[in-house]
Amino acid sequence: MSVRSVALAALAAAVEVASQDVVLDVPSDLAPRSLVPDVYGYSIEPTWVNDYVSTPLTNNLLSAIKDVTGKPPGIRVGGNTADQTYIHPTLATGNASVAIPDAATAKLFNITPSWYDGWANYFPPSTEFVYTLNLGVNTSAWANAVAEAGAAHAALGDKLVLFELGNEIDHFINKGWRDQSWDVATYLQQFRNLSGQVVGSDWYKQAGASAPKFQAGVFADPPWVPDQQDEVDDFSIANLTLQETAEDKAVIGTYATHLYPQSSCDAARWLRMRLDLLSNHTTLWLNVSQYGPQAAAAEAAGAPLVMGETNSVSCGGKSGISDTFGAALWGADYVLTGATIGVRKTYFHLGAQSEYSAFTPKAYELKNETLGAGIRANWYGHYFIAKVVQGGGEELSVAALPGANSSDLSGFAVYGGGAAGNATKELKKLVFLDMGIWNGTEGLSNNSTLKATDGTFFSQGARPNATITVSTPWAAGSKVGVTRLTGPGTNAKSGVAVSGVTFDAQTGEKVGQEVEETLQVGQNGVVEVSLRRAEGVLLGIAGASNGTSGAGSGSESQPGSGGEITPKISGAREKEVVAWSVLIMGVVAAVFTM
Repeated sequence: MSVRSVALAALAAAVEVASQDVVLDVPSDLAPRSLVPDVYGYSIEPTWVNDYVSTPLTNNLLSAIKDVTGKPPGIRVGGNTADQTYIHPTLATGNASVAIPDAATAKLFNITPSWYDGWANYFPPSTEFVYTLNLGVNTSAWANAVAEAGAAHAALGDKLVLFELGNEIDHFINKGWRDQSWDVATYLQQFRNLSGQVVGSDWYKQAGASAPKFQAGVFADPPWVPDQQDEVDDFSIANLTLQETAEDKAVIGTYATHLYPQSSCDAARWLRMRLDLLSNHTTLWLNVSQYGPQAAAAEAAGAPLVMGETNSVSCGGKSGISDTFGAALWGADYVLTGATIGVRKTYFHLGAQSEYSAFTPKAYELKNETLGAGIRANWYGHYFIAKVVQGGGEELSVAALPGANSSDLSGFAVYGGGAAGNATKELKKLVFLDMGIWNGTEGLSNNSTLKATDGTFFSQGARPNATITVSTPWAAGSKVGVTRLTGPGTNAKSGVAVSGVTFDAQTGEKVGQEVEETLQVGQNGVVEVSLRRAEGVLLGIAGASNGTSGAGSGSESQPGSGGEITPKISGAREKEVVAWSVLIMGVVAAVFTM
């Protein structure tokens, strides 16, 4: 047997390890961080906005989130084509916008002011927008970007809360938009020039307190990973905030970084894409934890850090990974893990023809297949998070549970009682995510995903179960509501639900009522809950606004915990995950070097 075969056999064996019961408590000295109702948002590539607002699907799905959380997801309109966008009074075609050569491969995106009007009122009321101005083209003193800002505000009004200046500006050298002198100091000079022109505009002065601030940074590469020029540059939030003046900080509302844990951009990284490395809490922690110092630097400068653009696999995603139930679990774990280290919001990127998009508004052709409009499995991770952050107006905070921290298991405590760090915080909810791999034989296809990536590797035997036993401060006899994020398997593209609730693939309308499941707190505050392999569960104490009014049936909602508990390791964006080689020790290294 070859080394590669041995490595693959070892990985398969690791996948099949039976779940173990887990006993843990909720430490009294946890230091939770803010958990906002719109912690999970979306970033839409400018060239695809027209598609997303062309049917009721997007609005209905986002309205369903608002119905739970009280606040719709935030929308960032930005991406690669933001720095290729040019505004004109009119276009020769008579259209409001034209992507050249087309939306999927655009190198130029021409718009008119009426383009903003076309989507300004589509999204649920009170949706907050971030809009990316074209910083890439610095001719004419950014007159184009200044005109964009005025037109965007004219259409969006106070719903426009932030401007970004450029997208992934640390890649500007590679794109040929800046020379080798491009660094944080030069960026700050240009940031001040453009932001100063916007702030000095008549419309901005008239807007007063409701005028949009700026989302600074917008860096692609993780702090300690070489960028696309194969050099370590100085673009990091920590470096940026050190060089800012008080005047800079006064106009900055948030700082942004980007992260993609895997990539289909090139052959080398294509070979490293794997679902079992996406749906793995240790891998996720290694990727996300490096942003802790960046979040701290942002907060010290007076504004929070957000993950301004992200998804599972860069360059459009990878069907069979990005559109699976494993990606739904990953998304839920990602958002909560980020929040525990101070990443205030996370925006998942959308393209109407991208394999990672949680929902797609129109049918299209991709890789010799016809894909329908629809909803992918990863959407349900968002709906589950909506239940987690449902607070009935109460300010929530979240902390990671040290006892639920392994490659197969993650856990979180959600508190009410005021701002994060409040001494009177009260435990309201618990979240457990089994990230172990279970590849089932059901739910393998979805009309909106590629048939060529329907599952072919299946787990053997019965789906593992475990019991989570957790000691809480909750009173004995209290009722606990249970909400479950369920699917036929990690590899499933359909058959996914949150407490039995699904969404119509064509309209985005909610289907079915939540199945109620309740538990009772035992002596000394002990709660026991079953968890199947590859499943999520939310526990909420009765009497709170928990988003836990129901769940999958008791027999259906079985366990699947992570095995031995391991410590967290302080530890990449993809756009090159250096940390993943630590995973699964030498076995992973052997597989990917063959």
